[in-house]
Amino acid sequence: MSLQNEAIAKACCANLYQSDMAKLIMGDSLHPGGLGLTNKLGRLMGLERGDPVADLASAHGVSAQALGRVFRCSIVGVEFGAEAVRQAHETSAVSGNAHFVRGDAESLPLRSGVFDAAVCECSMSLFMNKARAVSETARLLRPGGKFGLSDVTVQPGSLPDDLTGDRGQVLCMTDALTADGYVELLEQGGFTVTERLDASDEIIKILDEVESKLAGFLAIQRAVGQPAGDAPLDRAPELIAKVRDMVGPGDLGYWLFVGEKNSPA
Repeated sequence: MSLQNEAIAKACCANLYQSDMAKLIMGDSLHPGGLGLTNKLGRLMGLERGDPVADLASAHGVSAQALGRVFRCSIVGVEFGAEAVRQAHETSAVSGNAHFVRGDAESLPLRSGVFDAAVCECSMSLFMNKARAVSETARLLRPGGKFGLSDVTVQPGSLPDDLTGDRGQVLCMTDALTADGYVELLEQGGFTVTERLDASDEIIKILDEVESKLAGFLAIQRAVGQPAGDAPLDRAPELIAKVRDMVGPGDLGYWLFVGEKNSPA
């Protein structure tokens, strides 16, 4: 893929995650488990007061600001989408515990070797060059620095055709790895994986929330007399059922990982 086409693809992905559809499915934090799972990842990483921490693909800054509040660390969020960065700046101006810059996680606009930790929630699966993103993350960190990664896992060949494309993309499913695949990715990028935690139950919880929101949406649709099948979410119940069916046998999951940057040989 040419650099121009790669930039266009990344912009499209960023716009998708700034959309109302993404907020409807994932909520404000844009990942399963919400801020509760963000804070659990922070505890697994051992974040402490004053730690400089980079948040990769920080979206609207909700998770970054939560980490700043809970752990009293210094957060720099990096996000490709211009509108998301603008919104993050607006909210951080009130809370004052995080700073946000526009940039690409595969070419981070941050100094080398000055961060104690980095996080990447439900975004690595979306990156076009995952190995480069992990290498860039390692560059930011001091030796022994922690990289907290959480993401959707998908078994090869298990994704139905109608959960590919934009639908699969907004669910972080289309290019997701297996749990072992993320471990291998981190290890090849210069990290030793010290924690891996299965949080797949959080997918079921978020599906329950989406079904509840959808029921309200469809009730409004009926009240205003909109014909069935005209709404953009008319196939949502069927798709939710398919996603739910993948969780039980382990075809679809959500995992947390912590990698520690290896010291130079």
